[in-house]
Amino acid sequence: MNLVNRLSLVVLIPTLLFAVSCSVSDSNSGGEKQVAVKMKLNQMSTATAKQISSSPTIQSVDSLTEVKLLVEELELESTMDEDSLDFEVDDFVVNLPLDGSEIELSTANVPAGVYDEFEMEIEHDDDTNVNDPDFINESSDDDGYSIVIKGVYNGEDFMYRSEEDFEIELEFNPPFEINDSSSPSIAINIDPSGWFKDSSGNDLDPTDPANHEQIDENIENSFDVEEDDDDDDDDSDDDDD
Repeated sequence: MNLVNRLSLVVLIPTLLFAVSCSVSDSNSGGEKQVAVKMKLNQMSTATAKQISSSPTIQSVDSLTEVKLLVEELELESTMDEDSLDFEVDDFVVNLPLDGSEIELSTANVPAGVYDEFEMEIEHDDDTNVNDPDFINESSDDDGYSIVIKGVYNGEDFMYRSEEDFEIELEFNPPFEINDSSSPSIAINIDPSGWFKDSSGNDLDPTDPANHEQIDENIENSFDVEEDDDDDDDDSDDDDD
């Protein structure tokens, strides 16, 4: 073998090794998985609503007849490179079922990896375009409502509307992992039982503006997030059969 051929091999071998290394690295990194974001209310509100509807004179604000949120943004944050992924939502009115069933907000193709935080913005911006009149503030050209809650308080119908911009940051514990062997979804759970209660458990009249700041804080603290693995649900159903 002459000197030229030897030099060619010296150059070629590292190049081949680099190409193989890149190929293995790419295959191990995995592809994308379709991930859904789901949301539901705690079912306890439904049981209470039935009780109140049969006894309308009982003083309570746990009787809910409608819960609507104006969702502006859903975002998933990675633990590795601090990148974030946006789910496609725009002026999306979420009308939550009162029977505790889930509603799907959005889906997106998410790269394989580990994610530790989910962010959600519930707000009414100046450029928000929504047809639902419940979210329109007739007394202002710019400001509208981000959350609309209807129910019964002390036997009387009420509608609570918040102007607050909610930027809710929810941490996964353990972190949310997407890989070739899993296809989980994101479950946002909301417990409305404490929305209209003070720290001592006393009712907060939703029609009294003096209570609105505390009610908004209660709403923001009622959100929780977890991994919802559909595969696990299917396995448990099979075991029951």
